[in-house]
Amino acid sequence: MSHSERSGGGERTVAKRRWRAGAVGGLVAGVAMGTILHFGLGLMPTIGALVGVETVVAGWGVHLFNSTLFGALFVAVFDRPFFAELRGDVGGCLSLGVVHSALLGVLTGGLLLPAAIAIEGATALPVPTLPVPGLTASFEFGAVIAVAHVLYGLVLGRVFAAFTLAEGAIDWLPIDPLDQ
Repeated sequence: MSHSERSGGGERTVAKRRWRAGAVGGLVAGVAMGTILHFGLGLMPTIGALVGVETVVAGWGVHLFNSTLFGALFVAVFDRPFFAELRGDVGGCLSLGVVHSALLGVLTGGLLLPAAIAIEGATALPVPTLPVPGLTASFEFGAVIAVAHVLYGLVLGRVFAAFTLAEGAIDWLPIDPLDQ
């Protein structure tokens, strides 16, 4: 054991790596999720409208900023001894990512989005629906949002595992989880 590990330096390095893994994982997952939201539903201008700029670029900016923060929130919530066993393998990281994104979906869709709508003084968010008329449009919109959140969680969990687990390495990702 090195001097820095005995003095807590090793723990700080591991903690920094986890925070970096959460933020980078959130950003990469945000790109994956945003792709579905943008090309599947055309939502980026609507997301931008939440900050008063109804453009695709603003929407992507807001979405990726939030995705990165939510990736850091993943670490704040799940970097606890209680979750250590789950964080110890790729499957557990994937599971934690999906649970995290499901909770985010409920929090953002059930609380934050309605609050943002109320602050803007709107009675409803001008959410585009899929080009399917009738009752199925709302169901299909919800299904696409759900798939986007699951994808976010899977990508977040996988990137987190790549940064933090020896067996989690991804060949094309230029990081070494053991270089801590």
